[in-house]
Amino acid sequence: MRSRRARAFTLLEMLVVLVLIAIIVALAVPALKSAHRRMKTAGCLSNLRQLQLAHASYAVDHDGYFIDVGLSHGGIGNEDIAWINTLQDYYDHELAVQSPLDRSPHWPNDRGGRGIPVPGTADTLRRTSYGFNNFLSRSYSPAAAFDASLVTDRLGKVTDHASTVSFLVMAFEGDFAGSDHPHVESWWVGDSQPNYPPRAAAEHLQINAVHGKPATWTAKSNFAFLDGHVETLEFARVFHNHETNRFDPAVSNHFLIRMALAEAGADVENPE
Repeated sequence: MRSRRARAFTLLEMLVVLVLIAIIVALAVPALKSAHRRMKTAGCLSNLRQLQLAHASYAVDHDGYFIDVGLSHGGIGNEDIAWINTLQDYYDHELAVQSPLDRSPHWPNDRGGRGIPVPGTADTLRRTSYGFNNFLSRSYSPAAAFDASLVTDRLGKVTDHASTVSFLVMAFEGDFAGSDHPHVESWWVGDSQPNYPPRAAAEHLQINAVHGKPATWTAKSNFAFLDGHVETLEFARVFHNHETNRFDPAVSNHFLIRMALAEAGADVENPE
């Protein structure tokens, strides 16, 4: 009798241990996934920081002028001015242009993608996870079509470097997956429509590259700024409307003030 009771008790202990192991595994797996995600996010931020440091060196050597963009998103591009080519000389090794967060199917097979051409093209594949703020571009700034003298294409024309986005994460899929710049000026065309800006921006950027639902104000992605710092930010922390955003150098210096006033329920027409 003692022998049978001892064996029955041992079996019960084993079942308890198995249950405890299952519970521990269930708790550990999400934690491991979260840690893995944090590592990828940190790697992406490191890439962005290195890109901005290389860009700062480029600007020093070119009388303060910024790099330009040139990879197409359906139209005609210009390879000669594209920053993935001109910035390479300011890197000690190959440009770190592929984010660890990037799950785009448009990368070549040997870069972890599926070799699927970017929509609207026959053979164009993704060449960079990152884009450059088109408001800082000589060729694709909104001002370029009206008056070249108004283009903010150099350090001396930007009032607040710490508040102005330089590099960002391009959309993993869609027409802009093959480009090296967004068109921020199109994000506020439908300002009156609920959630239009994040929906429009999500066609150009992967605004939820780090976390969150796509095309929402709370989606999180990584951004580099002209002063060299990098941040993981919700979309609402870099863009609100045409008067309150961190892309247009004409208004980026007032962004934090305007957002603080808006959150306090104050009038943001004249933040000064």
